[in-house]
Amino acid sequence: MPQELPSNVKKHIGNIFILPVILVIALTYLQVMKFYNKETYSKKYLGFGVMVYLLVFHISLFMLLWSFFKTMITDPGTVPPLWGFYMGDSEQKRRRYCLMCHVFKPERCHHCSVCNRCVLNMDHHCRKIYAAWVNNCIGFFNRKFFLLLLTYVIITSWFAVFGLYFQAAEDLTTLLQVHHISSIHDLTNICFFSFLLALSVILTLFFKFHVGMVKRNITTVENMDKKNLANYKIYDKGLTTNFIQIFGRNPLLWLFPLNGRSGMPHGDGIIWHRESGQTLDDELQGTEENIKSTQRLKNFSNSLENINASRDLISPKKDESLKRDTEQTLNSFRANPQYSYDSSQL
Repeated sequence: MPQELPSNVKKHIGNIFILPVILVIALTYLQVMKFYNKETYSKKYLGFGVMVYLLVFHISLFMLLWSFFKTMITDPGTVPPLWGFYMGDSEQKRRRYCLMCHVFKPERCHHCSVCNRCVLNMDHHCRKIYAAWVNNCIGFFNRKFFLLLLTYVIITSWFAVFGLYFQAAEDLTTLLQVHHISSIHDLTNICFFSFLLALSVILTLFFKFHVGMVKRNITTVENMDKKNLANYKIYDKGLTTNFIQIFGRNPLLWLFPLNGRSGMPHGDGIIWHRESGQTLDDELQGTEENIKSTQRLKNFSNSLENINASRDLISPKKDESLKRDTEQTLNSFRANPQYSYDSSQL
């Protein structure tokens, strides 16, 4: 279940780089609104069409900010404490061991050097490459929010471009005809419109790139692994299933940055079914131990899905509840003599 990220110095320092993003959003809003007020322009700017335009613009901007903060504060997914036990003892398990986190990584899980932990279904860490979008890893539990953020960023930016076009075109026409700018204000309009237009085009291409990965059910990390890219085709379950895996089964929640019971990403971020219907751990069957290990994995996956379905939204109390559930499970294992385990791996 998504949880609030723990506070630490590294995260707070990274959040400083989010300020330019907030600044661009604020400047865009102010630039649009200054052209649509009755004190500056005539009543033709306050007609019904303009009112509809401003209503849609404000709704899109609100959804953008909502998605932005949900992406920023939602835990993308961490490896469960008891994962090593449920994997049993196999060569595949040893190959998945993370030397940095000292945990056994589930399939499609990767270590983030910025967060210094392993992230379920890691897509990328939004700080270095993408100009400090959200300063958080994008993974299993917040990839939906990130895609919604891109969607509403594009809608808002193109609405702003449309709204600023008429005034910028008028100022540019004056410049080309008389080769003179009447004021710094007019030059600012042209420059900001040009910047916003270029930004909208770039973001549209960026959005297209991520939609393409959703259609193929791969992540940015997997897409960059050109050597093994063909191997990731096994996760492609078709457009509809791939979409549901990220956005959940309830279409009414697809456009909102909410989880809820039916809005959770499908699955648990740990067990991944292949195109053939098998999971990676199904392929390890053959020995009695591997069969038992696989069954424990499936039971563990089902229990995680039940826990996720019983919780709606992020809350510190739910994080404490999850810790209690884990401790109770661990105690039951200790009390059961038929299981042997190494406590250093739990």
